Amino acid sequence: MAKVIGFDHVSIIVKDADRALAFYQSLLGLSLLDRPALGFPGYWLDLLSGQSLHLMQLPNPCLAAQRPEHGGRDVHFALRVDSIDGFEQTLNATGVPYTKSRSGRRALFIRDPDQNAFELFEPTTLS
Repeated sequence: MAKVIGFDHVSIIVKDADRALAFYQSLLGLSLLDRPALGFPGYWLDLLSGQSLHLMQLPNPCLAAQRPEHGGRDVHFALRVDSIDGFEQTLNATGVPYTKSRSGRRALFIRDPDQNAFELFEPTTLS
């Protein structure tokens, strides 16, 4: 029987791929990967271990959707990080708004310029 062998990438829709690239690279320090010509603007960013974030500049079919204030109650992706405190300092210094996890976990929820939610999560044990 065929089986899942791991996570590969997450794709998000953005209005301006260059603006989204600058946001994710400045906040998360992600490296750019090669991307084939797909017929629309976008970028692939390296999340390490063969995983990536794909930024796709396309019309957003969810533009009129009502979004909850807290990103943890919205469609989102989560990235494991080594220091929530370090990212919280960066977010405060750059004025990027965020909310803390309401479960008590060491996690922050952020929205990019296109209101895509993502989570930064510090596991209790890093492997």
